Amino acid sequence: MSTPHRRFLLLLTACFGVTLLPVFALNLMLLNDTLGNNRKALLASQWQQRTRGITYAPTLSDTHLFKTLRLNDRLAEIDTVVFGSSTAMGITRQAFPDTLRIYNYAQSGQALSTAIAEAEYLQQHAPQVKWLVIPLDWSLGFIYTPDPVPAADISAATALQQAQAPSRRIPLLDRMRDALSYPRVASLFAIFKSALRAEDKPAALRGHFSQDGGDDYLCADGTAAKDFDTIHRDTCTGFRFDGSATFANSSRVGNARSLILSATVSSSKYHQSLALTKGAPDALLLQRLAALGEHAARNSGGVILFLPPLLPGMETEFLRHPQLAAYLQNTKRTLDEWARRHHLAILDAGQSERFGCRADEFIDEHHAVASCYEKIFRPFWRNVLRPDGSINLSADNLM
Repeated sequence: MSTPHRRFLLLLTACFGVTLLPVFALNLMLLNDTLGNNRKALLASQWQQRTRGITYAPTLSDTHLFKTLRLNDRLAEIDTVVFGSSTAMGITRQAFPDTLRIYNYAQSGQALSTAIAEAEYLQQHAPQVKWLVIPLDWSLGFIYTPDPVPAADISAATALQQAQAPSRRIPLLDRMRDALSYPRVASLFAIFKSALRAEDKPAALRGHFSQDGGDDYLCADGTAAKDFDTIHRDTCTGFRFDGSATFANSSRVGNARSLILSATVSSSKYHQSLALTKGAPDALLLQRLAALGEHAARNSGGVILFLPPLLPGMETEFLRHPQLAAYLQNTKRTLDEWARRHHLAILDAGQSERFGCRADEFIDEHHAVASCYEKIFRPFWRNVLRPDGSINLSADNLM
């Protein structure tokens, strides 16, 4: 290697050592006390139970333990549970009538088969939960996936045992990737800015590395909040008392058209979900859902099924597609016939624009925020609520 090239390489290495290396090392220190630390999920759950505030428990990509702890704390006072993946996390209690007391148990990446298993568990162990709200995601392929329905154990004892277990050791490579991710780097600089504003700067900086969580603070609407991770501190990111997600860390969709066009290309997950299955829902999943509905009806309740909202104009674009339109129509037709056969109702919210949802009520193609869900469920409840407050679910109420 020539001398100029060697000097450039040494300079580049020195720049890395002076800038990124300290950031990398400090973030690794923070992550060692965060990733895999189940105790923080327990602390966040206990804090929320006391305060009814908004909290962030690491991490948003693995919410099962925190949500299960919260569900068990709320079981005695609720009769309705929302299941599903993060596409359902925007559903708040405001989307439901006062006669129903809900907890949103939706979790990041939860497959329909897992949602069914957890709903079956509650039917067996928590008969006070009469209403099950379950999304049928076609866009992410969950309704088509032939996954076997696993056995679920979401008991308080099992969740508490997991929370008190030693921290899981996350692979070093995963921690290294996370340490150099933009949110973590931005979070570290925010920590330094916060420490510089404090009266006792060294103590404030040490606190971020040694405390289990940040200080309590108030969101814009006056709701109490506390974060148990260093990322997204003081932004009211996380989960409300009803289990719904605030999505406060996510920007809203600006250019909907470009996202919609990208969604229909052959490499997109939405295209592949339809093309690989030709839009045929998995028969076993539908069979288990029908059984849930029958059991809930015997318990004076029911199963509320819905197709989650998509970015305004997105589903319409799929229904214009020369190949995918037939597959999506097959999905809708199959679900319609199945629901009528089993006396179930499905709220089809795929074309969210029909309900007045706007692009800025989405954070991407398939994640709607609370205001959109409130618009979607409002006409549904007008159709199914009787004057005495009871609910009349049937295929005749299909939308």
